[in-house]
Amino acid sequence: MTVTDPDVILGEGLVLRVPVRADRSRWLAMARDPDQLRLGSPAFVAVPETVEDLDVRIALAATAYASVTPGTLVMAGADEPDRLLGTIAWRLDVPPVLQVSDIGYSVHPDARGRGVARRALAALTRWLTTDPEGPAHARVQLDHSVENRASCRVALAAGFAQEGVRRAFLPLRDPDAPGGVRRHDVCLHGFVPGL
Repeated sequence: MTVTDPDVILGEGLVLRVPVRADRSRWLAMARDPDQLRLGSPAFVAVPETVEDLDVRIALAATAYASVTPGTLVMAGADEPDRLLGTIAWRLDVPPVLQVSDIGYSVHPDARGRGVARRALAALTRWLTTDPEGPAHARVQLDHSVENRASCRVALAAGFAQEGVRRAFLPLRDPDAPGGVRRHDVCLHGFVPGL
């Protein structure tokens, strides 16, 4: 992998690229991190148990990027493109005709506090909205648990306006709650190019 490969999005000192098998160990550690499980991964998303559990996600990500459809990308430093720092994904939660992308991201515990998520969010948002290789969406949005203050700082720093709160919207894991799940209020952020 080099930063000149066609299958990368460059920006903000980062490479956003398709995940590969060599990413599995760091991806698994990130997915199983207690903070990620508590505030990042919805309760309905399966938590991988082994690195092999990530193989389907890797295959789907490659197909999605090749066809400019929603999927997951790895965040890596431009100076070390083979080392996973986190993942960032885009999806279409509303009808595609609305041209609205939803984004989610996770950062490996040893890469937190270095601006990785903010920089990845800015790079992916540019690609989604204004890059000729991207899907030319009119709006990008994300939401996070109101308890996830770090994610709020990331969104604001990347130029996403805070637009409101959805009450009891996101079911997250909580071993102390009935059934092991508690619904969180989420803060909604949006980005519209030129606004």
